[in-house]
Amino acid sequence: MAEFCVIKYNSNGLQLNLDPDCEFMDLVEEVCYKFLNNKDIFGEIQTILQLRGRELSSEETRAIVESIELNSHVKIMMIKDGDSFETVKESVDEKIHKFYCEKAFQNAKIVKGDVDNDMNFDRDVVVLGDVKRGVTLSCDRSVIVLGTVYGEIDAGRKKDESSYIIASDFETEAVSLCRWQNPELFEQKGGFFKKKDKKGTLKCVCIFEGEMVMEPLENGILF
Repeated sequence: MAEFCVIKYNSNGLQLNLDPDCEFMDLVEEVCYKFLNNKDIFGEIQTILQLRGRELSSEETRAIVESIELNSHVKIMMIKDGDSFETVKESVDEKIHKFYCEKAFQNAKIVKGDVDNDMNFDRDVVVLGDVKRGVTLSCDRSVIVLGTVYGEIDAGRKKDESSYIIASDFETEAVSLCRWQNPELFEQKGGFFKKKDKKGTLKCVCIFEGEMVMEPLENGILF
């Protein structure tokens, strides 16, 4: 029996090789089936999606993304098209996340992989990896890190308090936003945030009512 969808997953993200000739609904059905039956293998991840082998309309692309997200714990953060990246708009269960990320992706500097040396930018930054220990990532606006922050982040240097920092996890206290610092937010034992931590939940650091705070995006209080 021919396969309509072949799934590959590696450090660069999730790749779906799609049959160019089958009926689209047959393709969607197979995507649903494969992700539902392999949800434990994929686990809870946020990743980049690359679709190959078939031309898709924006509506069909969205149907594929929703088929993945509704049948697994996989969250598609961006879609790779050649060398460019596009945000996934109105992704299932991630409206709060997209509220912050969508603006940043439009003009952001994309760092493909880990930050393993000091970097300095005058715009938003999206890191497709970790910020390594011992290095500093500085920028004038917001930062999104798909991995873990081990090093230092100095964001929002223009003191625009609409700036923010999003990451999968923080393993550092060296975080500055709009010149604000609050090391207690990032304490590893018994800290405010660690008590509420949930695997697979992105964390957002922002300035809220005159204080630097950190919350899971799913809480929604950042509106």
